[in-house]
Amino acid sequence: MKVRCIANTGDKLSIKTKELGNSDQTRYSVKIDEQYTVYGQHIYKGVLSYLLLGTFENLPSWYPAELFEVTDTLLPLEWYFQFYGNENSISAIWGYKELVAIDSHHDDLIEREDEAVRIFLKRKKEIDEFNE
Repeated sequence: MKVRCIANTGDKLSIKTKELGNSDQTRYSVKIDEQYTVYGQHIYKGVLSYLLLGTFENLPSWYPAELFEVTDTLLPLEWYFQFYGNENSISAIWGYKELVAIDSHHDDLIEREDEAVRIFLKRKKEIDEFNE
């Protein structure tokens, strides 16, 4: 799945997304009109976000989906999905196996734990090869 950045500041976000700690002054490490590969998705407190590598990053981060438009709807073959239904936390997640199947991987990736980053980089390579 690929997305194109249509906004990179918090002033373009919905009130619900801003309530998660984003403000009008928030600037994101993505460039308008640049295309990005999505490596995972989650719904956190009712807000959809994409896991991707920003333009000025070498590690993945979660970005509000509102900053993007989908340009390629094809999902990688090896994606998994889990629905939790918890409105106060992550209610749904989909992406590569470890992101969905290992409860701690999502948080470990946010915390930049070595093993989680290693797994992400391995899956990123596979997904990028699939998208070629």
